[in-house]
Amino acid sequence: LILIVAIVGICIWYFQYKKPHDAAVNNFNAAVETVTEKNKELDDVVNSAQTVLDSGEQPYDSETSTALITAISDANAEKRKIPELPNETDDIVNETNALLEPLDYSEIIAGISEKQKALEDSIQQLKQVTNPSEDFVVQRLKGIDGISGYQPVTEDHAPNGSLNKQGGYTASVYFSSSLINQDEVYGNDIVDKGTECGGCIEVYASVDDAEKRNTYLSSFDGMGFLDSGSHTVVGTVVIRTSSQLTATQQNELTQAITNKLLEL
Repeated sequence: LILIVAIVGICIWYFQYKKPHDAAVNNFNAAVETVTEKNKELDDVVNSAQTVLDSGEQPYDSETSTALITAISDANAEKRKIPELPNETDDIVNETNALLEPLDYSEIIAGISEKQKALEDSIQQLKQVTNPSEDFVVQRLKGIDGISGYQPVTEDHAPNGSLNKQGGYTASVYFSSSLINQDEVYGNDIVDKGTECGGCIEVYASVDDAEKRNTYLSSFDGMGFLDSGSHTVVGTVVIRTSSQLTATQQNELTQAITNKLLEL
């Protein structure tokens, strides 16, 4: 009788507690493995994006950095948390069911990848407009609507003699515009005619030098014949356009040049 009671007790314990508990643990571990694999996929994308942020390289558009930081933060918040294994079978089953809820990180991963690419592109764009070479500027001016010709300055042929001097430009390329009657602009060549015949791209070694130049040009804005036209800083480049152009033409030409300089 004692043996029968013991066997019945063991059977009840095994079939009603041990076996369901072990099955619940196995199902829980399988669910944890599935979620862990998906979390790792997300973590790999997040870590790749974080590496770009941690590089310290600055983007042309700071919003690309902010957008990626936000996307990473949102991804970490959305990542499914894996709990510790509970003691009670019912609790294990409940946690397993929660882990097995549909889990799809594809949109989050796509969003991070897109924003990482935008940041990487913006970093490259800033490099392109940070003290670019004369050849780079010339190549980018080619094919822009409204620009009919261009001419780089040299140390022997520079309007203000600032080429390669401290605080001066490291390159300067004047250009003519088909919107301006070149016969009415005094000068033997494009450099001689200056910005009046179209405009100029001035390259500086630093943002500070470019900003100082831009501030200096601002002091002549609206001063009649002393007005040298529009001027905008892009990276360490000052884009200037002729005062002979209308405000709309100046804006359109400046934007076209900016787009070309930033084009990847």
